[in-house]
Amino acid sequence: MPPVTESQIAELVDNFYGKIRTDPVLGPIFASVIGEDWGPHLAKMRAFWSTVILASRTYKGNPMMAHMNLPQLKWEQFDRWLKLWRETTAEVCGEPVASLFVQKAETIAGRFLHAISAYHDSLSDSAHGEQTFQAG
Repeated sequence: MPPVTESQIAELVDNFYGKIRTDPVLGPIFASVIGEDWGPHLAKMRAFWSTVILASRTYKGNPMMAHMNLPQLKWEQFDRWLKLWRETTAEVCGEPVASLFVQKAETIAGRFLHAISAYHDSLSDSAHGEQTFQAG
């Protein structure tokens, strides 16, 4: 497999989030959190993917908590994200590198979705329990 470079990661991230911005499903979700200044988010995502793929340790943050603090994301949004990710990796990277990025993204998306679902289920159970207690 050819080596992955920081410039390739930057191109992938920038192209991908260019698609996200105009996507009718994901664009509004991201815009509500990021607003108009995408620079900091793009820098963070470049560092994230550099850490994931190159073990650079340049990413500082907790992506799981960032996603849990959003309104509950569903599989449809993750599936759309992955579709755009697969499309963009195929355009930017050669096959073995694109496959690596896609495999990592699929694993991360699965973990996020599972954790987000469990988190929101526990909030729902807790709220239901509080209502039952108050009513009794």
